[in-house]
Amino acid sequence: MLTQMGNGHPDLVTRPTGRAVRSSIETELARLSGRTVVVLDFSAVRIIDCSCADEIVAKLVQASLAIESPYDAFFLIRGLHEDQIGELEAVLRSQRLALVAETGGMLQLIGEVADDARLAFEHLAARGVAAAEELADELSWPLDAMRATLEELAGRRLVLLEAGRYHPPSAAA
Repeated sequence: MLTQMGNGHPDLVTRPTGRAVRSSIETELARLSGRTVVVLDFSAVRIIDCSCADEIVAKLVQASLAIESPYDAFFLIRGLHEDQIGELEAVLRSQRLALVAETGGMLQLIGEVADDARLAFEHLAARGVAAAEELADELSWPLDAMRATLEELAGRRLVLLEAGRYHPPSAAA
C-alpha cells in the first residue's frame, strides 16, 4: 500500500492537519487484511513540523505495535529531505520509536534503536534477506545474540520474519 503524503498540500503542519491525514490512512488500513507494508511517501511534502509528524507517523507506528492492533502493518517511509528526517527522528526518539526510511536508494533506521540493532539492520538491508545464522557469521556475533537482536527488530516491526529468514520492509513485500 502506498500513501502519498500531502495530497496537494506541500506543508504538513499543526496537529489537526496531522489527525486528518492519519485518519485517512487509518481508513485505508482498515480495508486491508493480512500483513501489509505501508509506504508513506513524503516526496511531495515541503515542510512537516513535529506536531504533524507526531500525529501522523508516531501514532501510526504506536498503533501498529499495540497488542491488539487494528492492522498488521510495517511502515516504510520515503521521500524525506534531510531536515524532515531530523524532525521525524526527534519525534520518534522522544517516544522510543523507530521506523525504516528509504533515502538515496538505501534503507536505514530512524528513531530510537540500539547500536547493535542498527548494525544488524544495516547488514540485513545490504543483503536483502538472511537467516540469523548468516548474519551472525558475517558479523562474528554469537548466534543467540543475533537471534535476540533480530527478534527485537521484528517485534518493533522493523524487519519481517518469513520462513526462518529476515528481511526489511520494502515496497515489493
